[in-house]
Amino acid sequence: MVDRIFIDNLRLKCRVGTTDEERSASQEILVNISLTVELGRAGTSDNLDDTIDYMDTTERISQFVAGGEFKLLESLAEGIAAIALKNAGVERVTVQVRKARYSNEPSIGIEIERRR
Repeated sequence: MVDRIFIDNLRLKCRVGTTDEERSASQEILVNISLTVELGRAGTSDNLDDTIDYMDTTERISQFVAGGEFKLLESLAEGIAAIALKNAGVERVTVQVRKARYSNEPSIGIEIERRR
């Protein structure tokens, strides 16, 4: 059985780009996160302690993104993945990141998957 918690279409602002000019102002990015975690116990107990607090995870990721400056989307995604994997019980995380200005067709971005 594979259970997931997902956070899709998280819109955040950060400084990201390969040039100083591109990083001079915050840009909107779109983030999708999928956490692979066993949810059977939480489904039976109906207790938050038996799952991942995705609102807390979202807040920690939002603070990391807003407070950072990145040259590459890849390094931004690595940081997001590291935060997600700090949650006990998360076996794997998939992170998609793209700049909002590239979200129309064709949509351009990156995706990484990391395991504990």
